[in-house]
Amino acid sequence: MIPFGSQRALGQDLATHLLNAHDNETLELAQVRGSVARDLHGAFAEWEAVAHGLTRCRNYLYSLSVNPDPAQGRLTREQYLDYIDRVEDRLGLSGQPRAVIFHIKHGREHCHVVWSRVDAEEGKARHLAFDHEKLMMVTREFARDHGLRLPDGYFRDKGERDKGG
Repeated sequence: MIPFGSQRALGQDLATHLLNAHDNETLELAQVRGSVARDLHGAFAEWEAVAHGLTRCRNYLYSLSVNPDPAQGRLTREQYLDYIDRVEDRLGLSGQPRAVIFHIKHGREHCHVVWSRVDAEEGKARHLAFDHEKLMMVTREFARDHGLRLPDGYFRDKGERDKGG
């Protein structure tokens, strides 16, 4: 499993990209929470308005792509949601508005998750320090708990890899 996360802005461009039916065999907008709008463009517009109204935060979104190893079989929706919830908790984004989108591209299923970083109650953006390291840690724990193999780069040393995570 390979996650890639980044802080970003330009929610409308991201929504258009994530809903691109031309490049994806299938796409499913599985969840939108924390907005009145039920569509991606509307939700991201709301999150941007909140960000600009309450903060000076430019990169008001956190975008994550989750790419399982197709050689190990597809993840179930429950496994994806388990992974997403673990990431959300570890990054300090629990309860934040989020959208979950599933794609199948060239026969490979993968998932995108986008959170609003802005905590409307606190009136400030959630700080995401060391997100790459936290993603690696969650990925190792998830792989261990679900019996998945990871590429060598996910382990700090050979002994950790040989123990299965």
